[in-house]
Amino acid sequence: MSPTRIRLAAIACLLAAGAVQADDTKIYKSYDAAGRPVFSDRPLNRSSQVYAMFDGTHLWPRSGTGPVSLPQLSARRKAIEPIVQRVAQSHGIQAALLKAIIEVESGFNANALSPKGAVGLMQVMPATAARYGSFNLYSPEQNVDVGARYLRDLLAMFDGNVRLAVAAYNAGENAVIRHGRRVPPYQETIKYVPMVLERYDRFRTASTY
Repeated sequence: MSPTRIRLAAIACLLAAGAVQADDTKIYKSYDAAGRPVFSDRPLNRSSQVYAMFDGTHLWPRSGTGPVSLPQLSARRKAIEPIVQRVAQSHGIQAALLKAIIEVESGFNANALSPKGAVGLMQVMPATAARYGSFNLYSPEQNVDVGARYLRDLLAMFDGNVRLAVAAYNAGENAVIRHGRRVPPYQETIKYVPMVLERYDRFRTASTY
């Protein structure tokens, strides 16, 4: 069984057992003493990080983007895979990192719009897009392109440190700099970074098979 199928099977068991309720939506990923991943509805040890958020049936990639079922998520990801690969190659960024951010930001929904005004697959703010020119942020290719440009610049700004670049993508580069070039102590950012990095690792692993 593939690593992804194992993860989904573990989550399905939690859902079937009624471990996750509508008012308790966090799924945690922890590691046991042997280094094996364990999924639960609460932190188990110091390794525990938020893996995903569920309403009991649907995965919420991120607050404000709406629920999406796991089959929907997979179908959406496959649909934009060619775009991600083209843009990643064009800007010298790993496709796995782009996909990780897109999954957490929008659940691969090109029409996503956050309450703060972030748009599309990579939840790009219009002000951020304006740095790079004029873009139709509801166009999947243009949205991923401008998001990748911004991510490329963040990686350069933080000397290739993916963790800091991801934190800056969420909180802004000035916040990371202001906090001593560390992940800002914002509740959303503290949850966001490990969720993106877990997916980044998963997509990198999948690409090696």
